[in-house]
Amino acid sequence: MARYICLEGTEGVGKTTQTQKLVDYLKGRGFKVLQTKEPGTPLSPVTMKLREIMLSNEFDKDLTPAARELISQAIRSIHLGKVVGPALHNYDFVVQDRGILSGLAYGTACGNQTELLELLAAYASDLEQNHQIYQLYDDVLYLRGNVSKGLDRALSSKQEFKDGDAMESRGNEFLTQVGNNMDDISTRFKAKVIDVDGKDINAIFKNILSALNLEE
Repeated sequence: MARYICLEGTEGVGKTTQTQKLVDYLKGRGFKVLQTKEPGTPLSPVTMKLREIMLSNEFDKDLTPAARELISQAIRSIHLGKVVGPALHNYDFVVQDRGILSGLAYGTACGNQTELLELLAAYASDLEQNHQIYQLYDDVLYLRGNVSKGLDRALSSKQEFKDGDAMESRGNEFLTQVGNNMDDISTRFKAKVIDVDGKDINAIFKNILSALNLEE
């Protein structure tokens, strides 16, 4: 059974960079690794189409908080059922950029109730009890950094959507709430917290390997 690792954090803290470094490191050691992400993975093209509807500013004004959340959960259901589930029996590691922690943090900041989000996440994940979502991953790494600086980095990088990202466009106040939510919810996942401010990429990666007990 694969070890299922999820990297979490707010915008611009380096999740994607560190996910790639971890995947490359594990592959370099001879492990079979599946690299994936939420919401939306290139491993499932339909989830990428749903991701655009969910996150592009082009559609933002047409979505209610409930509609956005239901799209998010549809993505999760497809991702876990069609991509991650089968991979757990065929790989040594599954390494994922974002997961349910982000879903809960952003979903509540968008105006949804935590209890409803837990129920929907459990249903989408094919779990019998809501609390099981907090045990879905073997390891959750929460990369924690300054929200304002992270947003600046995210906005200055190449934008995924031509009309901009709906979450990034909500600005510092919204993303600060998301960060506060992550601080709180991360404890339910027993997440390993890695503070990234003032550290370079390699130092953060060293912290990640240490947290996962993967140092050579």
